[in-house]
Amino acid sequence: MRVLAYDRFKPGVTMETVRPYLPREVANVWRLWKGGIVRENYARADEYGVVIVFEVDSVATARRYTDDFPLTRAGLIEWFFIALQAPLPLEALFDAGVDTQEPFDRTIPAAVTAGSSVESGA
Repeated sequence: MRVLAYDRFKPGVTMETVRPYLPREVANVWRLWKGGIVRENYARADEYGVVIVFEVDSVATARRYTDDFPLTRAGLIEWFFIALQAPLPLEALFDAGVDTQEPFDRTIPAAVTAGSSVESGA
């Protein structure tokens, strides 16, 4: 299972507050990434913070990892979690007449000229 986790600074916390912790924080995430526990890691574009995608068995396991992060232990950030799962086979919901065959990317000109029915309706 994958768990998306994102953090937020607690009220009153600034970048200057967290800066001394960042080398240990980044090293901690890097170790988890090398271990296959962290699959993706992003900086937030809307505010200071990160989004991490964990490959773990539960939200509780992801929380155990984030609870061990230096910024969390210092009480500077809080975490939010979203459990993710593979989508169900969407084709099972389609009517048999819906075209789900190749070419899948119908934006490529060669695919359209090769007989795709996207534009012509054929």
